[in-house]
Amino acid sequence: PGNKEVEPLKFTQVAKAVCMSWQKTENCIQGTTSLLSHCLGKGENVAFVLRDVGVLLIEGKTVKMRFYYNFLERMVGKKNLEKALFKVPQLLDTVSPATPVASLTFSGRVLIFPEFELEVVPKSPLR
Repeated sequence: PGNKEVEPLKFTQVAKAVCMSWQKTENCIQGTTSLLSHCLGKGENVAFVLRDVGVLLIEGKTVKMRFYYNFLERMVGKKNLEKALFKVPQLLDTVSPATPVASLTFSGRVLIFPEFELEVVPKSPLR
């Protein structure tokens, strides 16, 4: 909707930033987005793990990003993060990289980017 222009992803620039070949980078990104699109198209819940960043939880019509505290601290610095947490306590809803991703989602798929790992999480009767 609207007049939004879509700019194609520059795989060579991404590849340089992560020190990988552009072919491997393109295959990884396209494979991951294809798998994510497939899961969402089938109406599956998805926990999309962005390594070193956090977890994007997509459950039904609810989408929630849970950042790793360490990531936020690296982005803004410890003092700025403490100030932000005081003003916006919802930022405390972070997650640890050691947290089992299966515990964050009702049920569905766990996709870990940039690695191609797929895990099916059984439905929990209690949630």
